[in-house]
Amino acid sequence: MIAQKYLACAVFACSLAVVVPAQAGDPCETVLCMFGKLKGAGVVENCDGPVADYFNIVKKKRGKIRLDRTADARQSFLDSCPHADPDATKKINKKFGKVI
Repeated sequence: MIAQKYLACAVFACSLAVVVPAQAGDPCETVLCMFGKLKGAGVVENCDGPVADYFNIVKKKRGKIRLDRTADARQSFLDSCPHADPDATKKINKKFGKVI
């Protein structure tokens, strides 16, 4: 009976690891690249990955994209850069937060 409880806990813990996506990118790089994009720099060298990290954040519920939650998650990602100017991250997210 105790072994079953441990097995159930292990299965539950593994399922959480699968459900929660990891964000491997550096949010500070993303802020810099997205700010360049915001200011009209277009494609900035070496920014494909950081820009993709931002746009790969998409929140869904029952298969439907939730634009408000996607924008909130993207804002949280940008805000996780401790050196980023909050006004700049808000401007970035205002323009690109709901873009799919």
